[in-house]
Amino acid sequence: MLSDIWSYIAGQFTGMDFWDTIQTVGLILSFIYLWLEFHQKPLMWIISAMCSMIYASVYFHSKIYADMGFSCFNICMCVYGFIKWLHGDRKRASQDIVYRHFRAKEFLAVTGVSALIWGAIFSILRFLTDSPVPALDALTTMLNIIGTWVLAQKIIEVWGIWFLVNAISIYIYCRRGLHLTTILLYSFYLGASVYGYFKWRRKGTLILENC
Repeated sequence: MLSDIWSYIAGQFTGMDFWDTIQTVGLILSFIYLWLEFHQKPLMWIISAMCSMIYASVYFHSKIYADMGFSCFNICMCVYGFIKWLHGDRKRASQDIVYRHFRAKEFLAVTGVSALIWGAIFSILRFLTDSPVPALDALTTMLNIIGTWVLAQKIIEVWGIWFLVNAISIYIYCRRGLHLTTILLYSFYLGASVYGYFKWRRKGTLILENC
C-alpha cells in the first residue's frame, strides 16, 4: 500500500508540465508557511503572499475563480496581518505563542458577515462565470476570507475554519484534476489543522483581553 502511494507521488514529479512545476513551488512555500504559522512567526505573512501569487495563476487556469479572487485579496490581508503581528503585539514579545477565543458578539457578527460574503460570491460565480461548483467555490473563498481575519486576531478557532476549508478543497480540486495540489498539499493541510490547534493549546498562552 505504502509503496503504491509512494510510486504515485514520485510519478507526479516526472514529466511535469508548467502548471505542475508552479504547483510544486507553491507546495514547498506552503510547507514553510505552515511551520511559521504553527509558531506564530510574522514572516508567515510574506510567505503567504508569495503563495497567493502562485496559486492565483493556478486557480485562473483551472477556472476556480473565487479562490483566484481570494488569492489576490489575501495579498492585501497579508500586509495587514504582517503589520499587526509585527507591531501590534510588542507588549507580548516575551511570549512565543498567544491566542484567544471568539467573543459571543464577535462570533455572531462574523457569522452574519460570512453569510453575506458567501451570498455575494455565489451570485457572482453562478451568473457571471462558468464555475462548475459555484456553491462550494464560494464557501471555501468565504471561509478563507474570514479565516485570514481570524488568524490575524490570533483566535484559536481559526484552525477549525482551516479544517473545513481543506476538507472542501480536497473534494473541489479532485473534481478539477489538481491531483498534485490535492494529495501533497491539502491532505497535509487537513492534518496540520488539527496539529496547529493542539500546538497553540499546549504551547500558547491564553489571552483574556483584546488582542
